Order: sequence, then C-alpha cells, then structure tokens
Amino acid sequence: MMETLDAICSRRSIRSYTGEIITKEQENTLLMAANASPVGLGQYGSVHLTIIKDKAILQEIETTYGRLTGRSNIHPLYGAPELIIASVKMNSPENIAYANAGVVIHNMSLAATELGVGHVYISGVLFAVNSAPVLRAKLGIPDRFVPAAALAVGVTRESYEKREIPMHRISTNIIE
Repeated sequence: MMETLDAICSRRSIRSYTGEIITKEQENTLLMAANASPVGLGQYGSVHLTIIKDKAILQEIETTYGRLTGRSNIHPLYGAPELIIASVKMNSPENIAYANAGVVIHNMSLAATELGVGHVYISGVLFAVNSAPVLRAKLGIPDRFVPAAALAVGVTRESYEKREIPMHRISTNIIE
C-alpha cells in the first residue's frame, strides 16, 4: 500500500486505456474516497456523482464536444471506458461549489493512483454536457446541479512511479 505522499508524488494523467472498465471493488474504493472528501459546511447533498460506462453515451459526449468546439477529430476521453462527473448545486458561493467538486475528484484521483487504475482529469467535455439539455437528461444530472469536474478512468498498462517534485513550481510567499 502506498503512503499518502507517495500517491501524491506518483499521480499523473493517464491517456492510454485497454478498454476494460475497472472492477466493482476498485469503483467502490473510488466512491469511498469521494465520500471521505471534505465538502464545504458538510453539505454533501450539494454534490452529485454520475458514473458513465455506457459506450454509446460516452461516444455521444465526445461527438457533442466535437460539434460544439469544431474539433471532431479530438477524442477528449482518450478512450477511457468510464467517466465520473462531479456535479454541484450552485446554492453556495461559486468558489465553494467548484472547490467541492475539485476535491471530490482529486480524492478519487489519489485513490486511483494507489490502486494503479488509469485516470485523467477531464474538463472540456463538461462544456458539452452543460450545453446539451438532452444529454444532461440522459445522464440523470439533478436539476440545479452543474457538472463541474470529471475523471475518466479505466484499466491501463501504464504504471505510476514516484517523481521528484520541484518545490518552487508554485509561487509562494510566507508571512511570519
């Protein structure tokens, strides 16, 4: 089992998948990580997850993305056989809602890293989902919820290796 900092330093985007979906046990671990996430004011009802494994719907998401962006030659899901969307209710300040979605997806990302499950953060297709009411309806996204963050997942032949992380990648000032 990886240590937390090892998982953080090993996490990377995987864009190559075998086409196989993850196991139910792996999916449950990702959902446990999601449910363990901190959510602003403990309002867990303000976050909704949608797990899409239906190949036709995944293709429709990519097709809608291509039509709306004029980039139909792009495959924004990278062939991942599963997409997890975190939608948020926009009844709190926008930054809190989006932070909630981000932390839920990131917790799932770290769990996927530990499990060796391929995954990549996805944002472009959210534009497609948000712009297509029929697609939103197919996904069962509740009213007043906005898809805000997503993670494509699947079986991969790639692996995660701990990397050296430069300490000055992010500008920092310390006030003492």
